[in-house]
Amino acid sequence: MSDFTIVLGAVLVVVGILILLLDVAHPGLFLLIPSAVIIAIGTIFLVAPDVFYANPLAAALVVLAAGCGGAVIAIPLYQKLAPRHAPIASTVDTLTGMSAKVTVRVEPGTMKGKVRVRGEIWSATSDEPIPEGANVKVLGGEGIVLKVQTLSGPGDN
Repeated sequence: MSDFTIVLGAVLVVVGILILLLDVAHPGLFLLIPSAVIIAIGTIFLVAPDVFYANPLAAALVVLAAGCGGAVIAIPLYQKLAPRHAPIASTVDTLTGMSAKVTVRVEPGTMKGKVRVRGEIWSATSDEPIPEGANVKVLGGEGIVLKVQTLSGPGDN
């Protein structure tokens, strides 16, 4: 085993760990798979360096196997750890059934009323006047106007 092989293996492991730490610092886990592959190849350099010198085809197969092995381990881990979030774009369909708070008095038959739902302000209408500050339920809507009704009790959501 040569000093070059040991240094190369150690450098690959360190680079893989640095990439992994970068990914942890900026969540999203997009770099998990490449860092796992780099760490796997670096470890092979450290554990079995003769594979890379004895037969170039064997070396290529080992690198391919390490890449696939790293992916097989990293992909399920990525799926488990990756942040999940609600759809970014809100539509009437995604808001139907949700609770909201009236920010501007809602009047029947007009679009002047406003409600805050999931942190967004939407125009609102209803069949009855609803005062500012009331909690409402989104019944549906059309375009950018939500149809809401007052929540009559804590069990209504």
